[in-house]
Amino acid sequence: MAFSPNAETVYADGPFGSPLQPSKPEIRSLLAQYEAAIDAYSSGAGSIAKSTRALLFADLAHAADVTAWVYADSTVAYNGIYRKSGASGAGSWTLILPLPFSFIIASDVGAGTANAIQATTSLPVSSSAFVWMNIFEANTASPVTVSFNGGTALTVKTNSGNDIAPGGLTAGMIVMGIVSGSTFRLVSDQASAAIVAAAEAAQAAAEAAAASANIRYAATRTALKAYNTNVTTLAFLGEAGRNGLYEWTAGDFSAQIAADTAEGIYIKADAIAATAGAWVRVAASDVSAFGASGTVNSSADIHAMATLLGYVRFPAGNTLVGSNLTIDVPVYFADGAYVTVAAARTLTITNVIDSPKQHIFRGDGLVVLNHDADTGEPSRQIHISWFGAFPGEDDVDQAPAIQKAFTALGNARESKVQFDIGNYTMMTGVTVTRGGWVLGSGNRRTVFLVKGDGFDVFNTGHTACRFSDIQFENHSDNVSARISPFIRISHDFCLIENVYAQEAFNQIIVETAGNNCTIREFNMVWRTYPFTAGSAGILVRGSGCNISGIFSNFSSGGGPEALIAVGTGAGANVSATYINNVSFISASTGVLIHGDSVIISRGQITGINYRGGSGSAPQAVKFLTSGTGGIFGFAVDVVTVNGTATADLTFQCNGSGDLKQIAVDNLFSSGSSGNGIEFIRTAGALSDIVIGPTVNVRSRATPVFFSGSNTGIRIDPRAMVGGDVAGVYFRGSVADDTAFSITLGRSIFSGTAIITAGVAERGIFGIRAAPTPAVGPNWVTDANVVAVATTLSGTTGTDGNLTLGVQDGVLYVENRTGSAQNISLCVMGA
Repeated sequence: MAFSPNAETVYADGPFGSPLQPSKPEIRSLLAQYEAAIDAYSSGAGSIAKSTRALLFADLAHAADVTAWVYADSTVAYNGIYRKSGASGAGSWTLILPLPFSFIIASDVGAGTANAIQATTSLPVSSSAFVWMNIFEANTASPVTVSFNGGTALTVKTNSGNDIAPGGLTAGMIVMGIVSGSTFRLVSDQASAAIVAAAEAAQAAAEAAAASANIRYAATRTALKAYNTNVTTLAFLGEAGRNGLYEWTAGDFSAQIAADTAEGIYIKADAIAATAGAWVRVAASDVSAFGASGTVNSSADIHAMATLLGYVRFPAGNTLVGSNLTIDVPVYFADGAYVTVAAARTLTITNVIDSPKQHIFRGDGLVVLNHDADTGEPSRQIHISWFGAFPGEDDVDQAPAIQKAFTALGNARESKVQFDIGNYTMMTGVTVTRGGWVLGSGNRRTVFLVKGDGFDVFNTGHTACRFSDIQFENHSDNVSARISPFIRISHDFCLIENVYAQEAFNQIIVETAGNNCTIREFNMVWRTYPFTAGSAGILVRGSGCNISGIFSNFSSGGGPEALIAVGTGAGANVSATYINNVSFISASTGVLIHGDSVIISRGQITGINYRGGSGSAPQAVKFLTSGTGGIFGFAVDVVTVNGTATADLTFQCNGSGDLKQIAVDNLFSSGSSGNGIEFIRTAGALSDIVIGPTVNVRSRATPVFFSGSNTGIRIDPRAMVGGDVAGVYFRGSVADDTAFSITLGRSIFSGTAIITAGVAERGIFGIRAAPTPAVGPNWVTDANVVAVATTLSGTTGTDGNLTLGVQDGVLYVENRTGSAQNISLCVMGA
């Protein structure tokens, strides 16, 4: 029987201000319904019971308000308490209340499955009765359903309204619940073991989440290994020297753990197999993670990191290398990091080094960056600060630190050593190893401030050394200029470029063994130190040297004997010297080719420019023999000389050797006094010198100066163009029955030739080269000297005569006198 309104409605909370005041009319209505039901029951109704509703509906022989029970209808909704309406034999039955059962027993005999239970009851199941039910087998999944008497499947819910957890219903378990809509809601609950497991899982998840946000601290690796990895997944290891962040990482790390014997990166947990996971260092590590430090021998720790990770990183501070160690992987130094190599120990690095500008190699032991394979070349690119050399210390000798660097680089391969801007004080010398490159930051930027004398600042210890972008200055404590050189080249294939140097007796010396070397863009300064004979800015004793871009643009009256001297003091013959682009103002010979005891041969001198405004350079270019030395086979081209020079070009033969076979062209002199080209012979043989058509020394007081006898001097008449200036064109011996020719140099030429044979003049002849070639005697002292307008070959003229001929702009001289004649020919033309 349904009551309207029911108690839940009537006794609901009242207004907010009077929650305990239900409506009295509704109360009276509800109580009236209760009284009617009680009266009906008290009148004898309720004594009828039928198993089905159909049986009850077939029995109408009852008075009105009689009640009856239907208790076993297969349709669950038909079971309940009914009331009769209408007269006996007529009317109908109406369902008014559910059956008043306290509970119903249900049986699960396994007809369904573990997760879809089928149960049976002897009484119909309704939402008004508790259902007591056994469990046949444990559930394996979630959710679980139950069907009573073949009815609709109901979802089993826990008392708190959640689905049953896997294993929450166990075999033989008794549960009690009620039907609530589409669910079967348990009054009892699922198995406690499942509840505990779920609770623990939730706890673990919560703790893991907390651990991800909060890092635990492990004082030692032993403590880290003992952590429960279900709870802690991130930890900071505080063990001295191994500090770092570690993360628990699932996966098979057995190989890494086996390889990392120092436990620098991978650490096994005590309770978990290496195949399931490991503690893995999070940040990029350094050797301290493997146990390295500045107080114990760390060679094994460094090796362990190199083997495991393929690189080595040093942390800030010291790391001690106490035994011999080779590192074949890239090496990185943090800011402030350095290694100390113990005495009598060797640290060898064959791979690239990455470090800031700092002193990273210390100690009394040996550092070796030398390697004889191409794979080792990256280790030989270093900064000089790595070995402790720094600019700016005026009274600290930087040479020992620089020497340590080159000693480390060795002679197996080439290397590059970089220097900073500033002054590096040098009180002792440095020997540069094979292919060593002293690389500064630019001249007037990287300065080697030389204090003292008696040592070469740099000397080569092997081939192919290189010096670039540096400057040499004398320390203020030096009361006079240096005698020893700044750079001494003692090996082949060396290079000096973009270098600036102050005074020294010889600033650079290329020794006899220094063949095929190059010096370019070299700037020398001479102030108040005039030097004696033998001094030079660059002294070359080796062969095949190429010297270009040499400047001396500052002078206060000082200077060496020569800016460039070739051959002085050489221990072997010198050949193939190429000198180009020399510009200077000092009171020095620009280029001196000096054969003192050896032969200097086959060279080229070009682009010499003397522009001195004070003092007097002896000459722009000088060839000098002395002792047993000789010179031959040079070409001189493009020489310009300021008038302050004493002479333009000098050939001086003072020794027993020959000075010969030299050609000169493109020489211009602006001098109005002194000599143009000098031929000076006191010994030996001065011969076969050719002065070309573009030589112009006519403004000199003595354009061509002779001292002593010489032969084969040929001066092109075009060198005399510009006035009636006499010039010796040819001086030399002419054999019998031979002829030589002179190119007059112009298609139209008229002039005078004076010829001398021996010590006597033989005649003066008029010459016309065009339009009709002709030569004729103007004054002849020897009847055997004749002139013809034809070409002479040596046997053309009459035997016994000395014959001049002209044809096609060429003047010929033929000797058929019967013996060799020493002939001088002077040509004057307009």
